Amino acid sequence: MSSKQYRKLFLFLLFSRVLVSFSQQDKDALFRNGIRLMVDSSYSEAIRVFDECLGLDNRSALTYFQRGTCYLMLKKPNIALVDFNKTLALDTQLSETYYNRALAHQTLKNYTFSEADFLIYKSKKPGDHKVMKNLGLLMEEMGDYKQSIKYYSEYLSIYPQNTEVLQRRALAYSEINALELAIADVDACYRIDPSDSGIWMLKGNIYYDAKAYNLAIDAYNLLLLNNPGNKEALINRADAFTAAMRYEEAISDYTTLSSKDKYNPEYYFNIGFCLLQLNRNEDAIISFGKALDTDYENIGLLLTFRGVAYNNLKLHMEACSDWQKAIEAGYAEAKTYKVKYCK
Repeated sequence: MSSKQYRKLFLFLLFSRVLVSFSQQDKDALFRNGIRLMVDSSYSEAIRVFDECLGLDNRSALTYFQRGTCYLMLKKPNIALVDFNKTLALDTQLSETYYNRALAHQTLKNYTFSEADFLIYKSKKPGDHKVMKNLGLLMEEMGDYKQSIKYYSEYLSIYPQNTEVLQRRALAYSEINALELAIADVDACYRIDPSDSGIWMLKGNIYYDAKAYNLAIDAYNLLLLNNPGNKEALINRADAFTAAMRYEEAISDYTTLSSKDKYNPEYYFNIGFCLLQLNRNEDAIISFGKALDTDYENIGLLLTFRGVAYNNLKLHMEACSDWQKAIEAGYAEAKTYKVKYCK
């Protein structure tokens, strides 16, 4: 599952408050133009308009807020913070400022300040339960999974059918090794939306991370049954087959993948590794050679394994040559083999 961050930026479209700060019609029209530009996602142009507004009235908290929001949308959180601080210096009742300032702090990894602002917003807007989702994501980013579970659970007590948050809580449970609770959340997602094939991917990944490889394979099988062309599921199942020492099945999946992507060295390397485990050394050497020809990144590791295959065939000169090259490539583990077999 994608871990995209949930962001909801506030944009005021109610102009009755504006008329208090801008008594003249031209000021009001200027501000409205800035809002229109924001709605059109023309944030740089909107900033220039709000600059003009502040030139006419530099005590408008709402204008600082909107300009800060524009800077935040332009991924300039440092500048946005300046405007949000000015906003709150002029009007502490503008609650949405705390929310947007929390997002700016989060972008800058000022996590403590971000959490504090989200909590202030929550206290001022107790009816807006969506902030609990933001707090859960923030805790995830901080690596505090138990706290993220607490916030997600509070959110789900209001919105129990939200599969996105259920999946995020499942991932958080898996991080603290609460496998049964993680799977319970995934199964709840399936009951809510059986058509979402991504749920089976999530379930497989959670089982894989828990080293329950055969259960992971079962989940990937269900996904591939309905979507046989899903490349990610095929890769994950091949990896799970390898981890479960079901090497023949792993080779079959990697071979399917390599037939569709002939220039991906990872598949040839993985096939070679599985063949080596099956003591099919000659075939392993051929597959490792294909990985080299397609520029496999970790040359030291590859040469070390190919050296083992050569050695198993009693081709000691070739084995020692590969191990020496692996050492020169910076793969220190090859020294063990060279010392043992290349006297």
